[in-house]
Amino acid sequence: MNNAPSFRDIIYSLIGSIPRGRVVTYGTLAKMAGYPAHVRQVCQVIRTIPAGSSLPCHRIINSQGKLSVKGECYLRHKQALIDEGIIFDLNDKIKLKDYFWEGFD
Repeated sequence: MNNAPSFRDIIYSLIGSIPRGRVVTYGTLAKMAGYPAHVRQVCQVIRTIPAGSSLPCHRIINSQGKLSVKGECYLRHKQALIDEGIIFDLNDKIKLKDYFWEGFD
């Protein structure tokens, strides 16, 4: 019997660990999970997180420092980040050097 956590469980755990006021990229989540070549799979897991989940998905951004979600979801995620003290520049980018989460302390 294999009791190892699934890829989904690992990603969920990592997302839940992202501190308030910090962001992480999809690629970094893949690396932290031990699957550096699985960025698309990370995106798929995130897309299937149920609505109303308490996971802080708004803290996950692309490697250019932008939110990848669209429409109403974009506005909710952006506002949640602003509420956490994260500043967007005029191009709607987040300075990774200021807010990037390096991982577990």
